[in-house]
Amino acid sequence: MKINRLIKAFSLLLVVAFTACSDFEDTELLSPEKPAGNQGVFFPTTNVTAHELEPTDPTQITVKVSRTVSSGAASIPLVVVTNDEGVFNVPATANFADGETETDIVVTFPDADEGITYKLVLAVEGDQSVDPYGEGAVSVATQVTRIKWEAISTPMIYVDGTFSALFGVSPYPMYVYAEKAVISTAVRYRFKNAYKVPSAFDSNGDAIPDADGVFDGYPFNDPGDFDESKDYVTIIEIDDPKGLSGSVYMYPHEIGVNWSYGMISIGSNGAKRGALSNGKITFPADAMFFSMAGYDGGAKYTPASPTLIYLTKEAFIKDNMRIVDFNDVEYVDIEGELGEFESLAYGETWTKTISQAIDIDSTNEASEYKNLFYLADLYAEGYGLAFYYDKTSGKVTIPESQKIGTKVFGQDLYVSQSDNNESSVVVNYKGTSIYTFGLTFHFSDGTIVGDFAETFYYSEEALTYTKEDFLGEFTLIGGSAPADVEIAEESPNSFVITGISRAEEVVAEFSPEDQTLSITPQELADVTLGEGEDAVTYNAVWYTQTPGGLSASAALEFEFDLRGNLIVSESSVGTGFRIIGYNVEDEDDAGYLNTNLNPAFIPVVADAEELELQSSVSLRSANKSGANFSIQGKISKDKKRNISRAF
Repeated sequence: MKINRLIKAFSLLLVVAFTACSDFEDTELLSPEKPAGNQGVFFPTTNVTAHELEPTDPTQITVKVSRTVSSGAASIPLVVVTNDEGVFNVPATANFADGETETDIVVTFPDADEGITYKLVLAVEGDQSVDPYGEGAVSVATQVTRIKWEAISTPMIYVDGTFSALFGVSPYPMYVYAEKAVISTAVRYRFKNAYKVPSAFDSNGDAIPDADGVFDGYPFNDPGDFDESKDYVTIIEIDDPKGLSGSVYMYPHEIGVNWSYGMISIGSNGAKRGALSNGKITFPADAMFFSMAGYDGGAKYTPASPTLIYLTKEAFIKDNMRIVDFNDVEYVDIEGELGEFESLAYGETWTKTISQAIDIDSTNEASEYKNLFYLADLYAEGYGLAFYYDKTSGKVTIPESQKIGTKVFGQDLYVSQSDNNESSVVVNYKGTSIYTFGLTFHFSDGTIVGDFAETFYYSEEALTYTKEDFLGEFTLIGGSAPADVEIAEESPNSFVITGISRAEEVVAEFSPEDQTLSITPQELADVTLGEGEDAVTYNAVWYTQTPGGLSASAALEFEFDLRGNLIVSESSVGTGFRIIGYNVEDEDDAGYLNTNLNPAFIPVVADAEELELQSSVSLRSANKSGANFSIQGKISKDKKRNISRAF
């Protein structure tokens, strides 16, 4: 049965267990005894695990050896476990004098090469040396690297803001010729005599830079200001084994200059560091200190300006080619006979000159100077409007947050590209370039005070019109709907306009002297409305609309504007027209047949886009009130406004 098999199996296990127990024999393991005179030698944790030595440093290190007893002199044999390339000379013993618990051994390495890391492992062993119950380490590992400095083939550029700021002079770039060393966790650079006297001065005693504006010494040091009796070395250390980025430390050092207050020293300010990014080291002002040995006891001061170090001249040029202030860029005027700026924002028109930036970074396809144009002194002296215009694509881009030099409601005004008004450039049939700038006017905090389409007109040649320009096909706008009209000459300087709704023919007079076209009130051909029995005939009369009301005598005068459109002239008494119909059978029945209070004739040869552009008539209407600003909310922070260049 199954239960019997289980009982038999359990009995067998018991037999085996008792048999195993009967074979066990008690034994006693004795702990090792500490021999008499044991020194308890060990290597303390204060030993340096990695040595990085300058090539001029002595080719030796010390290793500390300790013991737990102090009585009696002792010589402890040293065991060399690791000795890379056999470069280390290690003494055979560590020797303790009576009463000493710690001694130094000197390890030399006169044949160690620069730039190579050598490893060394030492140990102690033996009953007389090692305490079997001691807690100290009986071996020590260290490594030695003799730093290898290699000259950099091209100069670095050093822009001092530490020394210069405290004396109230501008920081200028200087060449420094550096050496580089790669150590275990960092990269170091060192350069000599950064503040030496420049080699060349002009007749006024000013230092002369090279073509890129870089000096070969500190430009404010005159002969005798720099101590030439020895080299003054600046060392910086980048906390990155590749030396590409990371925090940067400048070792405190004298710079060799004494401007009557004792030797000047600079360096990193305590735990504060500079930073390396894109080939440029930036030490913020508070990350550096400045002291003069003979002033205020050599107290350390914090400068007001950053100090910069460019690892290459290319990095310096690239960084300084970035446009910080468009008003500081060098431009060349574009010659032309016409340059007029019409401002809806300020209700004024100014004569202005357009210019183009000199591309100082011409080999760079992403140069910020390509396709960059500028209208100088636009809204205020010293402040212009910069914009990018790509003639191939026709795209116009306005760099954002340009300060324009004026104030509204007591705050500085800035302009950015508008989201509501488009920026564009069109060339009309007369060859005039019409630049439309959609600008949002705002405060520095983003508060919007206006959004306008500002316009600049440019023509290389003088803008002239002849009688023939007044003749032909036009589109009449300003009324309830655009109308296709034609202007023809009926007799010398007497024109006839056809195509105006409810006006079969309108007589106009041309003035060759003033280059204007005038329409005076006149009776028009009768107009019949309706059909059959419902037809009603009206006597149509053209009246001039003036600011004071309808006139039966005032002229409505037109002239060409800068866009090439016939608009109501500045000197016109009339501002528009109305056609009134009088029922020929009922003198009490009269009414408006056509009204146009803002008329303009657009030549059909012009680009169709002209119909959508704002006419100068509406511009003048807005201009009458002067500046047109009001608080309108803020620029959205949820929307990124990074404006890309137009190329």
